[in-house]
Amino acid sequence: MSKLDASQFPLVKVTIESVNEGHDQNKYFNDYESLLKTGKKFIMVNEISAPDVKDTKSNKEHMKMMNLWMKKNREELRMNVLGMIQVEPDEVKRQAAIDFKEVFFKYWGHELFVVSTKEEALSLAREKLELAN
Repeated sequence: MSKLDASQFPLVKVTIESVNEGHDQNKYFNDYESLLKTGKKFIMVNEISAPDVKDTKSNKEHMKMMNLWMKKNREELRMNVLGMIQVEPDEVKRQAAIDFKEVFFKYWGHELFVVSTKEEALSLAREKLELAN
């Protein structure tokens, strides 16, 4: 199951897992919505390779739920989420994530930043949070 860890808020650690492995994503979206309702800006960091987008798109039930959730929360996402930082040490996967940035922005309403190390991610997160204050 995908998870959010807001124990270091406004830095939110994310673990995104494939929806095709039978994981219930409701808790993830409920937790995400709770963060949005605080009205405070935050940045998300995913330190684990994200699942293939094709996996997500092939799960029609999940896509329907996610699209409805997006419609409901679109404005809060744009106002409160400073971005998603994806750590991807694999050069090929990193380039694929970089190529996906425009699609990600159009869908989620915030930027996708792609870095190769956790250290880069944390440094970028601090920078984005400082700029927001």
